[in-house]
Amino acid sequence: MSVYKRGGVYWYDFWFHGQRIRESTGLTNRTAAGRAEAIRKAELAEGRAGIVRPIPCPIFEDFVNDEFLPWSKKQHQEHPRTHKRYQVAKRPLIAHFGKLPLDAITSARVERFKLTRSEEISPAGTNRDLAAMRFMLNFAMRQEYISRNPVTGIRFLPEGPGSMRVVSQEEQQKYLAAAHSLLRDVATCMVETGMRPEEVYTICKDNVHLDRRYLFVPSGKTRFARRNVQLTSATFEILKRRVAGAKGPYLFPHRRDPNKPLTTLHKAHYDALREATIQPRFRLYDLRHTFGSRSAMAGVDLPTLKELMGHSDISTTMRYVHPTPEHKREAAKKLEAYNVEQVFALRKGQVGSPQKSPQ
Repeated sequence: MSVYKRGGVYWYDFWFHGQRIRESTGLTNRTAAGRAEAIRKAELAEGRAGIVRPIPCPIFEDFVNDEFLPWSKKQHQEHPRTHKRYQVAKRPLIAHFGKLPLDAITSARVERFKLTRSEEISPAGTNRDLAAMRFMLNFAMRQEYISRNPVTGIRFLPEGPGSMRVVSQEEQQKYLAAAHSLLRDVATCMVETGMRPEEVYTICKDNVHLDRRYLFVPSGKTRFARRNVQLTSATFEILKRRVAGAKGPYLFPHRRDPNKPLTTLHKAHYDALREATIQPRFRLYDLRHTFGSRSAMAGVDLPTLKELMGHSDISTTMRYVHPTPEHKREAAKKLEAYNVEQVFALRKGQVGSPQKSPQ
């Protein structure tokens, strides 16, 4: 046995195929240190013979809490909402898979989770949980705990068109009057430019170009989110004031750290809705929908609107186009006036057929 005591703990010192192995066991008992040396020699021998010991597979709950979430927090420092989404998703996932070893999670178990979860929340919410689990288990594959991801191949639930709400001009005025200054600035930027909430929260001073009246969005949900956003008069004044008063890189900083961006205005938003007595309520994100609908109703063509909103596909832009009841009534009046005009012209003999345009 080649163990010896040094600094209060035992070390081993031996040669293996011409290489000196000298390491601390961290143990204070000589017998236990001798066992540690024997285990180390066996590991080296197995490695030379091409024997690979399987890495012990943790249970899902320990893996998520001890490995995945600490990694996610570091990985998503610039996108804290992404990390928060995984923190939210972990609760139902751990409730269902928590005590299972990672290699015991099968596609059949995932399907059962999908069925159970879809009876509790919306299809969209169920899909977000499945997406979070898929990401977690992809990380487990990179850690070599599992060889395949059981979520791969699972069909997500159809979500439908989703919920969109267009805010009226009257509602907007009441809401902004009830909102405090920070929320009012964020909401105005959204409804005037169509930016996403997190895009407004993370506006950096260096990306604002007041001389040419635009700001640059460097990143987002897709590569198409990277774009220049033209400033209206209202947003120009807001950003000009915030650039002058910025104490850090962000124009909408975190209240405790000017070097970090704002992360949420959820409470302030619903406080403003309550004070303004707006029913039914709308989400902060609906101000982006409102920008899209108003732009379309103002005559902005869809390809241009697609670029303004940072969409990857024009079909996504079309989902944001929602005429208000007033515009629908106006459209009906225009059609009615056109039909009357055509019938009158026909009786006067001025047109050959109301179904064809004059040549």
